[in-house]
Amino acid sequence: MPKANVYSSAGQSTGQVELPEAFFGVKPRAHHLWRSVNTHLANQRLGTVKTKRRGEVSGGGKKPFKQKGTGNARQGSIRAVQFVGGGIAHGPKPRDYSLALPKKMRRQALLESLSDKAAQGKILVIEGVQFTTPKTKQAAGLLNSLGLNGQKCLIVVDAANDATLKSFRNLSKAKVLSRENLNTYEILTHDVVILTQATLRQLTDPRPKMTSDKEKAS
Repeated sequence: MPKANVYSSAGQSTGQVELPEAFFGVKPRAHHLWRSVNTHLANQRLGTVKTKRRGEVSGGGKKPFKQKGTGNARQGSIRAVQFVGGGIAHGPKPRDYSLALPKKMRRQALLESLSDKAAQGKILVIEGVQFTTPKTKQAAGLLNSLGLNGQKCLIVVDAANDATLKSFRNLSKAKVLSRENLNTYEILTHDVVILTQATLRQLTDPRPKMTSDKEKAS
């Protein structure tokens, strides 16, 4: 069973924790990871780029010169694609680049990426990461005490507040994500994944247990 080092909020080592095999012991498959990353990147594209064709460029209603007798090739408009300031032939148009990925495959790719990091010993568990006021120096000191100076770190929290986000925002190699926004792309593009204890519990048991009416009454 894979294990991860546990640290206090001050960055002091407090032991190890066993990571559930069903979540952190899955064999990675390249196709799942590729599909998940490709879908994530495609869904980030805005698709708003646009060029004008000759019919959309203003002007050019008059024939530039007479049809015959000039020795030049015949032309009908200075807004044709061969003229400077004319339309663009086969240029891009606004389009939707988004792709769909089955929920089961998206979840499987997430587990496989987490398992890959766990196998490399690149998952750390910290008691909690919460800042009441933005303090970048304190955030940098926390990463330094964990021995992660110079590495790309992904900090996954159960609920990120503004102070926590702003504390890590100015650190070029650190990024904070809430558990709901965790995805395969961010895991694979960072060297180390830091999970809070609350996040680890929610990842391994994401659905709350249902209680019966008899249990509620007791």
